[in-house]
Amino acid sequence: MRTKETPIYLSADQLEERAVARIKQAEQLPPGEARQHALKNAAQLRSYAAMKRMLVRSGPNAATKANGASDVGN
Repeated sequence: MRTKETPIYLSADQLEERAVARIKQAEQLPPGEARQHALKNAAQLRSYAAMKRMLVRSGPNAATKANGASDVGN
């Protein structure tokens, strides 16, 4: 039996797409534990996407530059 390959890296947009898909799945479920789990998972995916967007926007040297240090010669 072949296992489903999962991507190692997901972009913020891909995470957001997965969150929307989980919400749509949750809407189809009756109220209960499964629905709450799907909604919680969607919220986690959206949070992860937001964190990725913040990291991409700030870049790897943002904290250093914010403190007035230069990245010249590093």
